[in-house]
Amino acid sequence: MRSPRFFINARSRFSQIWTLRTRQYQYAPLPSATSIRLLELSPSDDSKVSCSLRAFELRDAPPFDALSYTWGNPLPQLSRASLPASKGRRPTTTSNSLSRPPYSSKKIELANAPEDSGRIRRYPIICDDSSIFVTANLKDALQMLCKSLGSTERITESRYLWIDAICVDQKNILERNLQVALMAETFKAAQKVIVWLGKEDEFTSDALTVINAISTIPEPHWASASYTSFYADEGCLKELGISHLSIFNWLGFIAFINRPWFKRAWVVQEIALAKTAVLVCGQNTLPWDKLSKTLAFIKKSRWYHHLSTEKLRHVATVRETPGVYKNLLKSKAEVDMSSFYLDRTRIQVAASGRFVPHSAVRRRKPSLRVLLDTHRFSGSTDARDKVYAFLGLADRKAFPFNTQPKALAADYKLTVQQVYTETVRALLIANKDLDILCHKEDRSRTKIPSLPSWVPDYSVAIKPYPLKFRGVVQMKLWKASGKLSWAPDMAAMNNGLLPVQGYLLDVIDNASIMREESQDPVAPWASIVRLALGLDDYYRICRLNYRQISRVEVLWRTLTTNTYARQHPAPTRAGEMFVDYILNLQIRHRLTPWSSDIDFQPQHNPLSASIYPEWHALLSAEPEGSPYNIGAYKQRLTSVVESMFNGTYSPIGLAQLQHELDNGGGTMRRLFKTHTKFLGTGPRSLQLGDELWVLAGAPVPFVLRRLPNGNHQLVGEAYVYGLMHGEALEMGLSLEKTTLE
Repeated sequence: MRSPRFFINARSRFSQIWTLRTRQYQYAPLPSATSIRLLELSPSDDSKVSCSLRAFELRDAPPFDALSYTWGNPLPQLSRASLPASKGRRPTTTSNSLSRPPYSSKKIELANAPEDSGRIRRYPIICDDSSIFVTANLKDALQMLCKSLGSTERITESRYLWIDAICVDQKNILERNLQVALMAETFKAAQKVIVWLGKEDEFTSDALTVINAISTIPEPHWASASYTSFYADEGCLKELGISHLSIFNWLGFIAFINRPWFKRAWVVQEIALAKTAVLVCGQNTLPWDKLSKTLAFIKKSRWYHHLSTEKLRHVATVRETPGVYKNLLKSKAEVDMSSFYLDRTRIQVAASGRFVPHSAVRRRKPSLRVLLDTHRFSGSTDARDKVYAFLGLADRKAFPFNTQPKALAADYKLTVQQVYTETVRALLIANKDLDILCHKEDRSRTKIPSLPSWVPDYSVAIKPYPLKFRGVVQMKLWKASGKLSWAPDMAAMNNGLLPVQGYLLDVIDNASIMREESQDPVAPWASIVRLALGLDDYYRICRLNYRQISRVEVLWRTLTTNTYARQHPAPTRAGEMFVDYILNLQIRHRLTPWSSDIDFQPQHNPLSASIYPEWHALLSAEPEGSPYNIGAYKQRLTSVVESMFNGTYSPIGLAQLQHELDNGGGTMRRLFKTHTKFLGTGPRSLQLGDELWVLAGAPVPFVLRRLPNGNHQLVGEAYVYGLMHGEALEMGLSLEKTTLE
């Protein structure tokens, strides 16, 4: 029987623990606006985290590392523990050169999506004999760091760490404002940035196999990896000097790059300013440079076009035995551009200040405008941080700071609407053009209430992608308003209004339907063909009277924004591929999205008969000698069917055209026809009766919606074949003024 003293001691210990849990850490005010707090961790072999906080002037601070992480659940969507071997494929076990701390000899703990996957700070750590509550992911990171301190190969060599959730009094708005302004200098001063991606999951091993292999390919060999060689046999991989990589390895990489950390706005600054950076995923450590080389290769080879679950689930081996990727394959996960832009910004910032070879200019840091546009895909819990996260990283010698030095300081007392409107106002005044209107998302995606229609909602990813990014961006393809300029009216802009002037070209009188607006999978194409049939036999373009443009040619050039493989105008072979594309729709039938059945059997829906008579009529109306007339089409149809029967036909060459169609139109742009028979693509939210304008100072036409008071709302940018290069100025129209609300 235990003695009374035992129970007294136990009660005392419980009382001490309870007191510690309830005695929350009290932050003392920082000595100055340039002071920071640093965290000193104590080594630990168990789950206990103990630390101390000290304040320093940043310029006098001792060597320290900074932690970059995500406050919420760090795992990709649908991450779960591996399936038993009898039920599916287990993660590939692979030896690689990724360094593991000594404590990695312990059993690897695969991470399940935690019940607390949010940002609730419910886990206490001991700080100077008081408690600070942290999120589950930060608790995991701190435990990892504490264990590392007791090992021979430490992840951090510094005595001190800077971690935003602990080193900044998050409840003190004034301190948050000051620390956000100081954050760039803080990360710049850190010896190393430790990126905590979260625990390992069932996809991690496959992902690391890809990174470890691709990062070793010498850059001179990259040219041997063509766009289509992704699906090639082992010959391509041998030529690159790497061993076998399976589709499952690539699926693991897709899951890895979709961890929330890669989508977080603040990490752009944190990784861009890091002297050196290391990624930590569970018990694996990975130098940033390895991931950087992997991303550079994938971008150069354009293999990222293939890296999506919607495409890879069609591969036979994946479809037959998806294993642990079964749930992931039902998603729409992909390697989007966010990770590439993240690495590009780091490279640009690292190169800033250096002289460009054979030039008298220095490399510059990205401007605020470039950062906002480039990292629109990133996210933040506080929507204001989609602007504030880039202020410290932006070039202070570029717009808007070169003309408005005190513009745009972090102030968490402002509303999201105020922050976004003031940001766009400052950029409009500085740039003196309307280019930023091209970055307005479709109205169906806007989340922030009461935003003026002309102010982008930076809290959401930009869809559709701006037309300015078609072709070679540096060439600035579109000049719809010619040399017409726009002058800002600052007084009106203070009231949320944007006065503009331009040419009212026409009114939209017909539009195609979108994929989800009909149960017939080919109904969108049928509506598109009907719009083309509604055009005149020959399209009217002011500057192209010397050549008659047929309706089929107008159609494919409009759908691709007259751009193919970054060439503008698109070469004629793109039109031939468009005909092949339609042939594939008719012969092979169009596959609807995968079913949710366990066997992943696709749903085969025969083409609707509605497209045949319209398409036949469109081709029959083509002039004699046209490569798109009905005779040429039938000959091509016969050739394709014969090659299908003898096994020599491959539609893989259509992948580039599909890419152009996705980016030129895709799911967020709608084909439309105007009253006077112009054909164009515009935002999916356009309506019949909306107006087509060319605005002074804007590179592309815009769809505007007239309000009862005579003002307009911005609906979005438009591509109109024959109106993209200043042709509107030659139509004899008068300039009209209006105001965007």
